Amino acid sequence: MVKMKDVAAITEQVSNHINNHKFDIALTWPITISVGLPNKALLEANAVAVHNNNNAIKKWANKCGCKFETVHRVIGTPVELVSKISVPDELTVLRILKKSEVEEYRKIRRRIDWLSAEFSVSPETISAVVRMTNNEEELDFNLIVKAAHYFQNNDVSGITPRQVPLTGFSSKWLNETRTKRRKAICQLLGIEALNLAGRPTELRFRYLDPAYDDIELERIILLPWEGDAFAGAKYVIVVENKDTYQSMPLIPNGICIWGSGSAVSNAVPKISALRNMHIVYWGDMDADGLEILSSLRESGVPCDSILMDCTAYDRYCQFGTELTERGTEIKLREPKPVLGLRESERKLYMQLCSDATLRYRRIEQERIPICNALEELHKLGVPAVLPK
Repeated sequence: MVKMKDVAAITEQVSNHINNHKFDIALTWPITISVGLPNKALLEANAVAVHNNNNAIKKWANKCGCKFETVHRVIGTPVELVSKISVPDELTVLRILKKSEVEEYRKIRRRIDWLSAEFSVSPETISAVVRMTNNEEELDFNLIVKAAHYFQNNDVSGITPRQVPLTGFSSKWLNETRTKRRKAICQLLGIEALNLAGRPTELRFRYLDPAYDDIELERIILLPWEGDAFAGAKYVIVVENKDTYQSMPLIPNGICIWGSGSAVSNAVPKISALRNMHIVYWGDMDADGLEILSSLRESGVPCDSILMDCTAYDRYCQFGTELTERGTEIKLREPKPVLGLRESERKLYMQLCSDATLRYRRIEQERIPICNALEELHKLGVPAVLPK
């Protein structure tokens, strides 16, 4: 039918209207939909279709409880055609929406009503919080409300998210990564931040010099650190994987730092003593590892790298993988500026991020024989002792 809406088009427009306004604190009724009648020539050229469509709209409107307006037209004989459909109230719109849309709508309205009754904040804030947390499961949304009341009545300054004594919460529920939950709680309370403490930055390292045989070889320090744990060290090897960390051989005046993920780029810059040493970073050949290397240099820590360029990739690509730890495919990604990378490292980074023809997007460092890594360290002047 030319221009004239049918039942499906009217239903879709009602659905779109509700979807666009479902987070409004107060919905406005009625919802009015124009049917869009064609001109006289088109009406007469499609007389049978017009009659059938008009009857279908009337039948549907009566069934749902919608009101409609008609206009007088002549199609051979005078007829009354539906020109507008009016959805008068919430009960009527729920008859029109699909079951999944009804469930979504009721969930949102229930949350809006609940927050409006519990917290003295503006309607705009209530709407924003419900929209922000719409993907939270019902249990988690309930916990957001519970947590907001707890923070409203208790001083949590100085404790970490895992230390908040809330019943029914997992230890990671309010971690720093849960930014929407934290922001929602803050907005409900009208505050800028929860003042929770971050977990102290931790650095794990082991002495590689045989001169330290009489002391504990592995140490964990909490930052900031001003002690003498690194006294006498000249060489620092920073690795990403624990297997490599544990198998690193003797290096006179050397230490090995294990920096899982981005922890190393957060920790190493905070230890001023390390800046006077020869630092070598060796991570996985993947986009994450190269971004960590770049972040380390951008933080002001000068360091070399080994086995993190195209030459190394080509040599060891048979050890590569296209899967994450969870068995999902490593996706292409938008490259970051990575201002700290050198040209050979940047070339590999760009290929790992955006070259769809590249077979593997990760070569884990522990797959590379440690003796090969020691050869690379020797080229940089690090006196690693090769195993016999």
